[in-house]
Amino acid sequence: MNGDEEKNADHSPLDAGVPDDFSTAQSSDAEERRLHLRAFDYWLQLKAEKAFPLFKDLTPDGLAPFKTNTLLLEFTPAGAVVRFAGDDVRRLMEEPIGPGVSLEALPKSAFAGALLGQFETDDGRERAAEFEFAEGSLDCRGIMLPFSRTGDAPHFIMVVVSFRARDAQPREVAEESDASELADSLDACERAAGRVAHLDGGGRDSLYQALAAALSLYEEGEKAPDAYNALLKRHKLRVQDRAPFTPVLKLTFGKNYDKTRLTEYASALAFARRHGVTRDSLVAFLKAQPGGIKGCVKAERMARRGEVGSAAHNRQDEARAHALKAPAADMQVLDTDSEFCLVLARRKDGGGLEAIGVAEAGPTTVDTMVRRFKKK
Repeated sequence: MNGDEEKNADHSPLDAGVPDDFSTAQSSDAEERRLHLRAFDYWLQLKAEKAFPLFKDLTPDGLAPFKTNTLLLEFTPAGAVVRFAGDDVRRLMEEPIGPGVSLEALPKSAFAGALLGQFETDDGRERAAEFEFAEGSLDCRGIMLPFSRTGDAPHFIMVVVSFRARDAQPREVAEESDASELADSLDACERAAGRVAHLDGGGRDSLYQALAAALSLYEEGEKAPDAYNALLKRHKLRVQDRAPFTPVLKLTFGKNYDKTRLTEYASALAFARRHGVTRDSLVAFLKAQPGGIKGCVKAERMARRGEVGSAAHNRQDEARAHALKAPAADMQVLDTDSEFCLVLARRKDGGGLEAIGVAEAGPTTVDTMVRRFKKK
């Protein structure tokens, strides 16, 4: 970089000190997919409507879930240069790696070679993509996510990599044998969630398929409640009456997946089930629903507010009872400091209306009603 570029260079949000001691746990396919999914999800949130997310928008909190597995590179005239390398990434290198080191200066590293192969074309720098490589006795997978200084061209790339020993012994499928009955359904969920992380993997359709897989696991759990309870126990998950789908969504996307999205997905599944939708018809149902998932969330909230016995329903009943018993008000003595206000009226037994008071409504609500009155 020239002097001006160095002066304005972005400081890596990962530049904070990294512990010297670390250990690498063997990762399962599901854990790898979830790691990449979380990184992609974070990248997509920062990207929004821009061609590329801005490098300056990266935050330590946002990167914390995959920091140790992260390699941050900057594209310079001299090639790809390291800006940050997490603890686990350093284990992959044959030579010491740190800020300022060029990938081309690491000829013995299969990891560096794999990355350089990805950057040979402009397309390799510009799109989010996953790749695989072998490093000694390790099988490695990574996802590459481009970032920009200006938002219109790639200047950096974040690589999140996971790896495991090729001869590692497989983990226990479950702590309790009953849980093994749902192993195939759980694996289908994890595979479906992994496909959501691919930029070219269908976007909305991939997400809908992942939700269908989660609903399938839920339905299998209804048929085999002992196995389902054993599975939840193994993953330290609990079912709440008001959120029955949250556990299967956490099994699908990971327990640390964005809580807001998990809540929305759970509401969408609840609304679909309210309409008798099954795993086989869920994708078509979501596509046909106005607003997709968010439309389902809105409709489900409205439906719950009307459920007899719900807190919202009880509050509304109490308010209606109070309004029915309130004494009638003389319009001549009602008053307001504003030019317009809303008056609450109730139907009289003999016909007509009677006012019971000025409704406490904010100026935005009043202005909206004035506009609607004009349309009449």
